Amino acid sequence: MNNGAASLGKDMLRVVLAAMLSGLLCAGCSGGSNSSGDNEASDGGVPDPFISQVSDFAGFCKWSSAPAIAPADAGGDGIHGDAGLTVYWNKSPPHGATQFPVGTIILKETNDPDPSKRTVFAMAKRTARGEGYNSAASGGADGWEWWSVTDLGNCNVERLWRGVSPMSSEPYAGQTIGDCNGCHTHAAGNDYVWSTALELSHF
Repeated sequence: MNNGAASLGKDMLRVVLAAMLSGLLCAGCSGGSNSSGDNEASDGGVPDPFISQVSDFAGFCKWSSAPAIAPADAGGDGIHGDAGLTVYWNKSPPHGATQFPVGTIILKETNDPDPSKRTVFAMAKRTARGEGYNSAASGGADGWEWWSVTDLGNCNVERLWRGVSPMSSEPYAGQTIGDCNGCHTHAAGNDYVWSTALELSHF
């Protein structure tokens, strides 16, 4: 009787342990499925929202780049400077994309030989379109955050301001063409990006 009880106890222990192990394995599988997902914002492990930092601009001069030429000459309005411009981007969109991936940073600057005299602006894709940040409904460039930076001359930058609009003290804040949003909403068909090299149809 004692031997039978002991044997029954061992069998029950095996069943309980097997059930626990099965549960843990299933939970691990479930967690993996949910964490990977198929949301564009999580592509490449980039968090959504993507809160860009100054450190994300490190080494920008080694990113993909091209002369900043835009339809309707968006660079010739004097806001981005009157000299030639170069545009840099940290990642390219996948072929057939209708918007730039969350985590994209695009930097545009003048080509003055002295980096300290360059006019430098950037835009960072914080969220996918329709998620509320700088929304099109409020007249914004949906999903994008604007940056104004100083080129430190060593492939790094220093932040001047960032946000959905420039500070009111900036000379370009009251332009007829509008601020960053006012201009870039005219390029809404290309996910608010002005640059021939960065037309989504080219990728």
